[in-house]
Amino acid sequence: MKNTGNEKMRIHSIKYITKKTGLSKMEDPEFFYVPLSQHIGQGSSEKVKKGDYINQYQKIGEITGNISAAIHSPVSGTVEEITESYTANGNVVKVVKIKNDFKYNMELGQKRKMEKLNDYTKEEILLTIKDAGIVGEGGAQFPTHVKYDIKDKVVETFILNGAECEPYLTADYTVMREWTEELFNGIKIVERLISPKEIVIGIEEENKELSQRLLEVIKNKNMENVRIQILPTEYPQGSELHLIKTVTGKEIGKGDLPINSGVVVSNVGTVKSIYDAFIEGKPLIERIVTISGEKTEKKGNYLLKIGTPLSHIVEKMNPEKEAKIIFGGPMMGEETKNMETPVVKGTSGVLFLSSDIDKIERNNCISCGYCVDVCPMGLMPMKFEEMYRKEKYKKLVKLNLDVCIECGACEYSCPSRVPLIKSIKEGKNVLREKGEIR
Repeated sequence: MKNTGNEKMRIHSIKYITKKTGLSKMEDPEFFYVPLSQHIGQGSSEKVKKGDYINQYQKIGEITGNISAAIHSPVSGTVEEITESYTANGNVVKVVKIKNDFKYNMELGQKRKMEKLNDYTKEEILLTIKDAGIVGEGGAQFPTHVKYDIKDKVVETFILNGAECEPYLTADYTVMREWTEELFNGIKIVERLISPKEIVIGIEEENKELSQRLLEVIKNKNMENVRIQILPTEYPQGSELHLIKTVTGKEIGKGDLPINSGVVVSNVGTVKSIYDAFIEGKPLIERIVTISGEKTEKKGNYLLKIGTPLSHIVEKMNPEKEAKIIFGGPMMGEETKNMETPVVKGTSGVLFLSSDIDKIERNNCISCGYCVDVCPMGLMPMKFEEMYRKEKYKKLVKLNLDVCIECGACEYSCPSRVPLIKSIKEGKNVLREKGEIR
């Protein structure tokens, strides 16, 4: 793999729009659409049926298989139906549609006290994380209880990923600023579980004003094994492999797991959710979502419940009708036009952008090599497009298409606007269908 530190790829930041907006709450919708598959791995199996009355926090989806996550109800109410619907990535998945009764009758898990943390076993912490349905909130949505089940492996470095490199998004920034105490209590819980030798919180240089607040908490809590690392504001600094390279100097090989190099990485929102689950008894049913873009005036960071449909967000934000709607960031996010598309555990942003970008003329590749220069994985994106277009799929395998992290840096830098990401995603789908990659 090519060395990280993608100094050639700096993207104009638009975070200033929402960095100082604080944390807001949005009124809940009447109906929620909660997917039973919103994580990497096998989808959950439903534990409820049409007509059932369910409480807030009640488990409605059970783990199936080795890599899966539980799903919980965001509100109390009635199961309207179990149907199929689209998620932002275009997949059709089973969805539990819930009619909100706005009574918020709760089914909380066990509450615990931080000062008694050492009384609890590692197995109890891991089981709580599993039961709470916690997954990576940075977008990957990998089940956290699987990542933290490290067996007898030694963790040299536990990295908290606060490098939110997408240009509009400030959801992680808001977690670190608004929930600092809860975040550090979450760190203590993870520390109890995986016993890392050092803990590093990585934040980008453009957010370095956070470091003073974080250092104060480190001092107050006597957490001398925690340090802050200011990261260069480069794209894609938030990618797990690049973050590890920047923080530790270690390069993770193709198909290898970070734990095999003594490293575990978690998003800051994920660790805050671990605090909620273990201390407050609350499964993962809500998260911070940045709402921004030039086609809406109501911008900010909102606490939204999982399953909140896009139609409700549109109703409350009132964006311009011709807006291009993106779930996630503009670099790696997914465009959607389906108003039932719900917020899921990995939804970091909902953007209302100008659709002018769709009018940009796309031309043929001129072999300038810019896409190769900026690729953080050392790949040849223009070849992906060519081989996919010519249906030479075996060559896509030889070119290591599966190593691509779909960061979008190639297409962003392409002067001909070649649809590189589209060909990469569709090429991967073809190879998966052929069993060439997983």
